[in-house]
Amino acid sequence: MKKLLRCPSCGGALSFAKVLVRCGECGPFPLLAGVPVLVPDPYDWCGRYREAVLSTLAEFDAAKPESVECVNAFAQGIDASERFGDDWTVQELEGRSPPELESDALDDISKRESPRAWLLKTLPKRVGAVLELGCGAGVLSEQLAKRTRNLMVADLSLRAVLHARTRSNAALGVVMDAHTLPLAASSLDALVAENVVDLLDEPRAFLASARVAVKAGGSLLLTTPDPRELDDWAAEEKWKVRSEADGLPWLRINSSRFVEVYFARALELH
Repeated sequence: MKKLLRCPSCGGALSFAKVLVRCGECGPFPLLAGVPVLVPDPYDWCGRYREAVLSTLAEFDAAKPESVECVNAFAQGIDASERFGDDWTVQELEGRSPPELESDALDDISKRESPRAWLLKTLPKRVGAVLELGCGAGVLSEQLAKRTRNLMVADLSLRAVLHARTRSNAALGVVMDAHTLPLAASSLDALVAENVVDLLDEPRAFLASARVAVKAGGSLLLTTPDPRELDDWAAEEKWKVRSEADGLPWLRINSSRFVEVYFARALELH
């Protein structure tokens, strides 16, 4: 699936080496544990997340000298030391079933169709190239991998990408920014973004970038607990609604009595 990737800045072709991905126009990008870091400013990304990147490489037994040297070279002169914004429960990370709820008040809600169930119901049983954006710990990735051999998992967090790639055996993992998808035009049959769009600074930039990447007849599947002006923005970027649902309960079960409840809107756009 590497052939689907493009430079996030100029859209140019990329070449792959041991620890670098190169664009002839824009220069190099890091290649860490087999994951290309295709963000518009890789120097800023490495500087901001340097400690998080190095600890992630160590966690996955991938802190090879050449990888550490690559990170340090890109991060030179920048030292923000931010953590990745990973947001998952212990059960999601470890692949365990959530505990049984102890509150009768949530019985009816928990039995209703969830945003994830809607996504899986809506996505074809067999599909071509699929990008899961905002893959997190890889819970949905496991299910998507059953639908396609051409699954690409992506997140701004290297740790999330490595967890999701390992968990799903995805064809490719990529660190990318949702606002500037580093993908060839008309390269995707489906793009899945579960509860991601509400986290973006510029949702319209993502919708515009996705419009280029998803081929004619393909689908952009979104769920979000905060739809804001999503329908209007999608229409402005020439997306049409193929199917939709609202009020889908998203339960984040941290323990039997600590449950976060959100209600999501779901859209299948084409």
